[in-house]
Amino acid sequence: MDEIVFYNSCGDPSDKQYSTSFGYLSSIHTSNQYSQYRQCYSNINASCLTGIGQGEKLIVACKGKALVHVYLYGKESPEQKIPVPEELTTLEICKDPINSNKSWLLIGGGVSGRLYVWELSSGLLLTVKEAHYQSVSVIKYSKGFLVSGGLDSRVVVWKILDLISSSNDYEDNNKKVIKPYCIITDNSLPITDLIITGGLITDLKLYTCSKDSTIRCYELISKQLISTFVAPFPVDSIACDPAYRSLYVGLSNGTIRMIPLYQTSTKTKILEHVGGNGKIITLKNDFELNETFISHQQNLNDGEECNITQLQVGFDGTTLISGDSKGRLFISDIITKQTNKRLKNLVGSISCLKLFKIELNSIKLSKNNNDKNIIRTIPVLKRVLVESTDLKKHEILIKLQGGNNNQIDSFENGNDFDMNSFLNQVQNEEKWFINYSNVDSTVNNKNNDNNNDDIIQLKEQLKKIQDENAELKAKVNK
Repeated sequence: MDEIVFYNSCGDPSDKQYSTSFGYLSSIHTSNQYSQYRQCYSNINASCLTGIGQGEKLIVACKGKALVHVYLYGKESPEQKIPVPEELTTLEICKDPINSNKSWLLIGGGVSGRLYVWELSSGLLLTVKEAHYQSVSVIKYSKGFLVSGGLDSRVVVWKILDLISSSNDYEDNNKKVIKPYCIITDNSLPITDLIITGGLITDLKLYTCSKDSTIRCYELISKQLISTFVAPFPVDSIACDPAYRSLYVGLSNGTIRMIPLYQTSTKTKILEHVGGNGKIITLKNDFELNETFISHQQNLNDGEECNITQLQVGFDGTTLISGDSKGRLFISDIITKQTNKRLKNLVGSISCLKLFKIELNSIKLSKNNNDKNIIRTIPVLKRVLVESTDLKKHEILIKLQGGNNNQIDSFENGNDFDMNSFLNQVQNEEKWFINYSNVDSTVNNKNNDNNNDDIIQLKEQLKKIQDENAELKAKVNK
């Protein structure tokens, strides 16, 4: 098992061709670099991947342009350059509700505050919504909820089905008013990052961070504010432990602060949740650096500023990956607060940080790919809202090919069908139904036999009565 991180930057504005702007796919545990992408520059949170491996795509919204670059895994140059209605400041991919490995919708946030919803398999523009008064800074999706934060300090929560349902009937579209699930206006400065927890839908929590130095926790179902954490500096990024034991927030002074979500009570000596019931918690100064990472403050000149723009936590909760406004990316150990590794520097601020786990020596990661059946592009993203005629046709691109014995994974893994393996599997499954013991369990049908005898007797009695009635009628008629 290995963990791969994708990262790119905002680029150098003075470089008109963006020839020095790169994106990389690198291992955080080994020295392997799996892929690099040229002219890969975007706004903060404006890059997304459909996955890692052969046939997967990287979609990047170019900074300062109404243009989207699409890259194929293993290829340095863009496969497509797709114009979009306006400059997109953030991107997010919604996975299929049935098959989580399949990409379903592409959500883009515009510089004007609009939300754009495309279907990736057809390129149709399903919905355009006026969500924010200023640019959209971050979009996150989980469990059917789409959450967007903007420079207008608002957080807007949508139900994804409500958004796409507005495209089902365009004859009455003017009469339809699709309202957000809820709008959060507790912040006073721009929203910088969001987190939606996993688990059951009834226990979903939303963490927001803002330039007003606050981290707020909400319960999505009840729409209630649970806790507010006040940091000593403006917060630019946030990440969460896989088990939701602690938060990691990147501050504008170049430090990363850990916020434990559980602590031992001094009275009961029991581990209790921190906050709740709208409680406000002010983070104290950590002079001993027990809960502070200072890797990004090193090698800075006096008065030089460094913001933590991106944060990710490893899948085992022991590794913290962080990127800053200087284009530096550090991999730190959470327990010791020491830097384990430093990846290649980029030009400009780190704009995107995505973490994936893979199997070592996986065939999907091979760059020597001669499969001509791989779909190298995505459908062109439409710039005009879909019409009813397009919805009736609804032409989509799906790659069908042989695979393993799992019906869902067979279309993604691309392995040839192995008859011997299939027969062995059937043989193993047959053992579940074979009785190897001397005990033969049978069903007692004695009651059923008695019921059958009773039915036969009743039929005989009925026939006898019918015959007697027939004789009486015959005598009366005479």
